[in-house]
Amino acid sequence: MSDASLTPRTARRSEPAASAASTAPTPSTAAVAVEALHPRFGLLALCLVAAPLAEVVEAVLSPLTGGETSDDMAAIAAAPERFTVSVLIGLVGTVLLLPALLGLSRVSAHRSPTLALFASAAIVVSIVGFAGIRMAQAFELQLSSGGAGGAAHFDAAVGNAIGATMTVMFLAGNVVGIILLAIALLRSRAVPIAAVILLLLFPFVDLLVPGHIGAIASHVVLLAAFGWMAARLLRSPHEG
Repeated sequence: MSDASLTPRTARRSEPAASAASTAPTPSTAAVAVEALHPRFGLLALCLVAAPLAEVVEAVLSPLTGGETSDDMAAIAAAPERFTVSVLIGLVGTVLLLPALLGLSRVSAHRSPTLALFASAAIVVSIVGFAGIRMAQAFELQLSSGGAGGAAHFDAAVGNAIGATMTVMFLAGNVVGIILLAIALLRSRAVPIAAVILLLLFPFVDLLVPGHIGAIASHVVLLAAFGWMAARLLRSPHEG
């Protein structure tokens, strides 16, 4: 029997296998990207939960009133240890925010690489500005015993060109970075839409809700958003 006579039969036998392979379901792009990063999600989830949790603890412990500088100075002078502990806990949250936000940016980069890159840049700018504000808090503690004179010196320091630049970097980078990141995450479909909406609410609650309660409420919103995202990312990428 010739090789030519075997060819059609062999081809017929291979057709079902080829057909099955062509019709087999393939995971979505988002699922593949999430699965590729899955081994690192434990660390990312830890940062996502720990960062806003530390910020919530800081906001609850802090004696700051959220009002006039002189009022805050008086509150710090009355409880300097409490202020110090709250800021140090908040500093841990600030450090963890960077890998948390950049990790989410990385998760969304498969669908929107350029958007994720700009979001990452804005986030870095914001965290650098936030570091400047943290340093200002050290001077705030030192000047708190100076009464009205200390408050005036502090206002002058944070209001000069350097202090104002750091504040603008923090606020603008925060708002722009969160908005860009939220859009990238929505396009990636890697995390729940409701969690992304909560993330979008965070900077606006932080800016618009006045006083001490605003700091607590905004970071509770961020904790809910990040916790929800962490839970989703830790699940198998092919579930739900």
